[in-house]
Amino acid sequence: MKKMYELLVVGSGIVGLAHAYEARKRGLSVAIVEQNARCTGASIRNFGFITVSGQGVKDTWRRAVYSAKVWRELTQLAGIKILHQGTWILCQRPEAVEVAKAFLKTKMGEECTFYEKISYKDLPRLGFENTGNLRLEESLGVLYSPHEFRVESREAIPRLADYLQTEMEVDFYWSTEVLSIDDSSILTSNNRFEADRVVICPGSQLTGIAKSYIRKHHLELCTLQMFRLKVQEGFILPGSVMTDNSLARYLGWAELPEAQALKDRIAKEMPEYLDEGIHLIVVQSADGSLVVGDSHRYGSAEEVFASERVESLIINLLYKVLNITEHKVMERWTGVYPSSSVSDALIEKVSPRIRVAIVSSGTGASTAFGLAKDNFDEWLSND
Repeated sequence: MKKMYELLVVGSGIVGLAHAYEARKRGLSVAIVEQNARCTGASIRNFGFITVSGQGVKDTWRRAVYSAKVWRELTQLAGIKILHQGTWILCQRPEAVEVAKAFLKTKMGEECTFYEKISYKDLPRLGFENTGNLRLEESLGVLYSPHEFRVESREAIPRLADYLQTEMEVDFYWSTEVLSIDDSSILTSNNRFEADRVVICPGSQLTGIAKSYIRKHHLELCTLQMFRLKVQEGFILPGSVMTDNSLARYLGWAELPEAQALKDRIAKEMPEYLDEGIHLIVVQSADGSLVVGDSHRYGSAEEVFASERVESLIINLLYKVLNITEHKVMERWTGVYPSSSVSDALIEKVSPRIRVAIVSSGTGASTAFGLAKDNFDEWLSND
């Protein structure tokens, strides 16, 4: 017996979940088909860091603003805990200070603040706690963004799926691989479906059912290294933490004219960091452990083996920005996501019924709901 839906989503990562959420808001009947028994890809291997500031200034930033709003609503509805809020970017070079100040003059930077070194003593009075755990004495200034927040991805994604199933009546078919799609008919390893629309959200599975549809986009896979650290008892971050390297990498900062001098200096002083695509991100979990990363290696396949050298480079940078006195590695893992050199995301219109949606920049957690909204705003307007 065929199962009938108005929308069939292939893939249960954050892009697939976001499409299911947006479709149900519009009243469509929805099913999600996932080849694994649970979500195992990039959506749970990341920082859980919902970022707005620093995103690409066009569609990516707009989608991030919308996605952050949806995430905040869903944390309440689905019982997902926000672990900390705000981002602190320690500027350790004069060139980084210039980038931060230039950013404040942009529309994206309107609600952000740059704190000069002379004002560090005022941070507690301004309501910021635990800033003493940052090595402020090693910085020339700090760029603060209030927009970011962090969830624990390995918990948040399953909770979001549960909410979609129990409260929004999305049907999930786990351990079910899509074998073929013929217009409205979808054959899987367990069932046959009929759907008015199909959206394929393959994540990093670029060799599966989506392969023939996305070949022209020349996507690569980006592998990154991450790890979880236990540090001294009682250490609390004031929020997510980044450094000069992030200002030179995230497009919302890196594409500013003032960023070129910073990129040139980093290339000269830290070539090994540039070679491995390292820029520091540190976030904290409820148990006090720190999730730290990351690096970026690009190729046609995921890198299987993690590098001790890369890990050491990241940890060396960590000690330059945080007042930690000890650490122990609790977990190590690699993340992987599809990457494009020309766009942060793509929507491939295969036919009037079939589309492929991919975040191709590692910003899925931050932009997926906005991407799904854009997709349906245009797709359903044709009805």
